[in-house]
Amino acid sequence: MPAGMPYFAWIDPAEDAFGPEHLRWDEQIFSFELKQDEGDPSSLTVVVRRPRNVAGDPIGLLGPGRKIWCWFAFDCGPDLVRFRGRLVGVPTSLFEELVTLEFVARPIDLVAQKEALAESLRVLPYYDEVVIDEARRTDPEVVLEGYSAIWHYDRETHELTISDEIDGEDGLVEFDGASEDGKVLYDGLGLTLTSGPLARVDVAAEYTWTQQARGSVDIGQYLMSAWPNEAYAAPGSITSFTFAADNWPKAGAGIGDGWEVVEATASPVYDLTVHSGKRGSTVKVTWPDSLGGGNATVTWSEDASFVTTPPGSIGFGGIQDTDTVSYSYGKEMSLMFGFEVPVTTGWSKSYSSTNFLLPLNHTRATLMAAYTANRQCTEKVSFSLYADVQPILTDPEDGEALRVADVKSVNLSETIGEGTGAYLPIGDPRRRSYIATERGNQSLEYLISLARANLLKRARVVEIAFAPKLTRMPEITLRKNALLVEPRVGQALGKIIGYSLALDGADGQIKCEVRIGCAIGRGGSAVAAGGEPTYCTVDYCGADYQVFTGRTVLFDTSVGYSPPASDPNDDGIDFTGTLHAADVIETPLSVENPPAVQRDYLMNHRDMWLRQKAVGGSDATSALTDSITNALAQVETKATYKLKSMTREFTSDYVIAMTDLKIPAGYDLEAA
Repeated sequence: MPAGMPYFAWIDPAEDAFGPEHLRWDEQIFSFELKQDEGDPSSLTVVVRRPRNVAGDPIGLLGPGRKIWCWFAFDCGPDLVRFRGRLVGVPTSLFEELVTLEFVARPIDLVAQKEALAESLRVLPYYDEVVIDEARRTDPEVVLEGYSAIWHYDRETHELTISDEIDGEDGLVEFDGASEDGKVLYDGLGLTLTSGPLARVDVAAEYTWTQQARGSVDIGQYLMSAWPNEAYAAPGSITSFTFAADNWPKAGAGIGDGWEVVEATASPVYDLTVHSGKRGSTVKVTWPDSLGGGNATVTWSEDASFVTTPPGSIGFGGIQDTDTVSYSYGKEMSLMFGFEVPVTTGWSKSYSSTNFLLPLNHTRATLMAAYTANRQCTEKVSFSLYADVQPILTDPEDGEALRVADVKSVNLSETIGEGTGAYLPIGDPRRRSYIATERGNQSLEYLISLARANLLKRARVVEIAFAPKLTRMPEITLRKNALLVEPRVGQALGKIIGYSLALDGADGQIKCEVRIGCAIGRGGSAVAAGGEPTYCTVDYCGADYQVFTGRTVLFDTSVGYSPPASDPNDDGIDFTGTLHAADVIETPLSVENPPAVQRDYLMNHRDMWLRQKAVGGSDATSALTDSITNALAQVETKATYKLKSMTREFTSDYVIAMTDLKIPAGYDLEAA
């Protein structure tokens, strides 16, 4: 096979392996250009003699039965440059003797390949579906946002892969002039600057979830212990002259945002039921003869109503209601006068009074409160990632910046996916923080991958085109790096971003070109830092158990970050543990007019009430009753406290500390 010979074979679509049988000339090629640019399929343009049938008449290239696939090969000496593609569109120059055919090496199953490849790339931390709208999750192009990579189409197999835009996966091609093949042609060398690099990327993201939890808390014990009792109080009770068992909340009552009483009891310590009783006696008296003899009967009886007097109660004495005396008379013969005279034969007395007692209520109570939490939580995460690039075109501190904003998550407490793959991103919806969890750190690393990808792509500022020897062209693919050492350029290391191989039929000249994109970083690697433990020594307790200050972990060798510690700006409730009253009380118990205050007020008015006794009768009783009722109304006990809301919204801010992004030193713009 002579070097510089082009081969062209029309083939069936299934002929996907190149063999010796394809080293033929189905068309007479006058000129061609084979090229490929980064992100695009390879294309072939050939100029051939207009096809004719056996009779010599022109025939249509797209006619029925015509093959539209081809194998093209060009002998470069040590190896062939091969291309397999299909004819696209109507050939140009149809009415000329020479026609131009265009072929493309695009896979016919491109959609299926891209979807399959995209699915394999949907992995953390380079792809995080919690911040990608559901409608965009099926878009293969979205997958590459977190990668510093681009689609790559193999010009022979049509296999679709991705290739990093800075570091080629398939090795290095060296053009260092150390050998004849390592030299490049003098003509064809060019250097351009595409744009200034990004100095930094500012990222702002929001992660939201509904903090959900159910449970109950014993509030009764807290209220019992916090009540401002006097020394009179029965153990384990609350006391008041106005607040009694009937005033205690009942089961089913709402007692706060998302709170309800599920169980409550209240009972008086002392029985204040009014009890009635009778007592009395009859005494018969016989008078001696010296006193005239005879008999007398004395009868006494009492009806009484009473209650138990609780400790600390206030008594107000009694008010006389009635006090009457009646006599009975008879006649008796007088020895002195000799005739009958009236005499008292008996008497009776009726007396009634009302004693006033203001009991101190002693109440023992329980209260179990249930909560249903539905609280909207948001964590705002922000950071700035600076590129460690050469400051010839832009100062890293003051240069061009890109802002990646409006990154918002779905509700992290709602299920993503279906079937066995369904999961809650938050893991446990009771959590107070997301970004400080392992899954949250992966979301943070996705943000870093977005910023990193943008900085790396824009750091590839220098593009160099050069013309290698033909013998080196079989080595060239867009999945490789190239090293160029050339006196006019110096040394340049970059990713191959384009190539072309062309034959001009007019002069028979073969032209080769390779283009590389070089980053202008300073090189180096990010350095991890252990930080200082906040709980105990590292020997005793590792990094996964406690929080470290000043800690830096590596995303990769190019950048590191300080993992955020959980620091939610909320009310402190931790639903993952057992809750007690102290955990859920927002405003402590406050008792207006506790028993001591009531007592002082009531005792100050006691003299006035006692003077009412002088009036006597039912009017005095009614007046005293009204006076006590009115006085109690002035010092009514009111107890208030507030439970933490189960429907509040919380927002926490996290600013992440980052190292500078280390970018490869592909080309030194500061060199002479």
